[in-house]
Amino acid sequence: MRRYLRQLRSAWWRERRIWEIPKINLNDAQKLSSQLRLSTLLAKVLCARGINSLQAARLFLLGTGKDLPDPKSLPGVSKAASILVEAVKKGVPILVHGDYDADGISATAILSTTLARLGGKVTWFVPNRHQDGYGVSQRAIQMAKQKGIKLLVTLDCGMNAQKTLQLAKDYGMTVIVVDHHEPSEEMPPADAIVNPKLPNQVYSFRELCAGALALKVAQATAELMGRQVSVSDLPVELAAIATSADVVPLIGENRLIVREGLKTLKSARHIGLKALMEIARVEIASLRSFHLSFILAPRINAVGRMDDPKPALKLLLTTNWNEAYELATRLDEENRKRQKEEDMTLKMAVEMIESELDLSKERVIVLASPEWHHGVIGIVAARLVELYSRPVFLIAIKGNVGKGSARTVENFPVHDALVACKPILISGGGHKAAGGFTIPCENIPAFRDHLNTLAEAWLKDEDLIRRVRVDAVVTAEEVNLRTVKELEALEPTGYGNPKPVFMLHNAKLLYAQKLPSQWASKLLVRVQQGNRVLEMVGDGMGDLATELKVGESVNVCFTADTKFVSKIPELDLQIVDIAPAESQKVIIRQTEPKSQNGV
Repeated sequence: MRRYLRQLRSAWWRERRIWEIPKINLNDAQKLSSQLRLSTLLAKVLCARGINSLQAARLFLLGTGKDLPDPKSLPGVSKAASILVEAVKKGVPILVHGDYDADGISATAILSTTLARLGGKVTWFVPNRHQDGYGVSQRAIQMAKQKGIKLLVTLDCGMNAQKTLQLAKDYGMTVIVVDHHEPSEEMPPADAIVNPKLPNQVYSFRELCAGALALKVAQATAELMGRQVSVSDLPVELAAIATSADVVPLIGENRLIVREGLKTLKSARHIGLKALMEIARVEIASLRSFHLSFILAPRINAVGRMDDPKPALKLLLTTNWNEAYELATRLDEENRKRQKEEDMTLKMAVEMIESELDLSKERVIVLASPEWHHGVIGIVAARLVELYSRPVFLIAIKGNVGKGSARTVENFPVHDALVACKPILISGGGHKAAGGFTIPCENIPAFRDHLNTLAEAWLKDEDLIRRVRVDAVVTAEEVNLRTVKELEALEPTGYGNPKPVFMLHNAKLLYAQKLPSQWASKLLVRVQQGNRVLEMVGDGMGDLATELKVGESVNVCFTADTKFVSKIPELDLQIVDIAPAESQKVIIRQTEPKSQNGV
């Protein structure tokens, strides 16, 4: 559970939860530690994530953009590049049609910039969430016809836009679809399709976002034009932001793209992103994947969520510093509005849950309000899943119709749930983890009942218990400045490769104190194992101080980082969860190590 969410629910530590600990082969960990001269702390984390061979560990820790596969090895890329090269050489007008989120916007900037540098006659379009809705815009197709566009490239959309793309074909346009969403049974009417999830094709890595796919198409096109380029010669920093923003796993190719993107970002060559980092007060020297996911991407996303996404795309395309600074300021202002709207919606939703719902009977949270902004309910739904460990469907009402967004837990696929509810929806779609839908307001009660009926069949009681995924059980002696500093080799961290969580087993509690804080009280503890004492802090856990007994044995789950106090490095150990060693509220369970397929 994220720290800032803890303030919204009191005494969550009194609930049952599961700590999942991977079965690590200690011999493998010791071998990696010896062969690569790593601490056992880092070696255990690698083994917990399925990285237990020397070759896999070297690629994971030391891989660069040069280790990415040839872009033409992805089916569809060669054909798309051939069409684009011909269009550039003949001066054919090209429209690059993106999406309104950070992935779609970044992908549009990558391909538009590359084609323009190659001499292409390029225009771009990003849909307005409120005016065009999701997917390929019919308004854009009509505008393209009027402007004489002959080649349409869709990015981050198109796989399920059969009717709209058929209209483009009827107008005589060549169509290229570059999309990463799950395809339906009917393929779009396109001359080339680039999608790693297409059926009956073989590719080593499926989890690429639109920005990464646009980078591949851009590289292949440039190479076919006779340019010798690597990913570092292209806007790879935009692909890194897209990858971080779209919550695809940071393993395999994605890890290499984000790592390469962070390198180029630190060179500050991109005017728009340099301005955005300055406005957001991001120190380039300390740039990490965290800044991509939680500082830069939300600002790029904000304008599309709240209003018009064009300023974000213009920021990523401009080469003028004054314009970049002005646009970055605009994005920052929109992000503040988005944060206020999100905070208001989250607090209201929690109040509704605590006062109106009986979670012992309702396994799915379904809430609706005319006061909510449709652009933020998806984010809020994700927060509520973290907070309550159950599927969440939120609906923003306007008139007699509600627009909804859903997020979920394991074993309750959103796409399947929406298909099951299709008779009472106006429209709906998504994938396993998330989705969107439109519903008549009069059908919301029936929708809630039907979802909960599905949950009774699909979810076990255990599926609704909060989980803490531990990477390794460690001793206090293993946790020191040197070993914790070495954990930076795991960067970039994020979804699929999170910051590691460690468990200290049977430590003696020496001290527990509640500390005041701006948002929620903190818990400060000191624990001892053997001769070593560790100090840890838990944000939002202050009230737990009175429930812990000094002198008793405790188990602690925590993350480990370093910080500087008066320019002196110190350990920064943040509590994820803590409980008496004999607590009946915590179920400790061993699991198999995670797979890092495509590492």
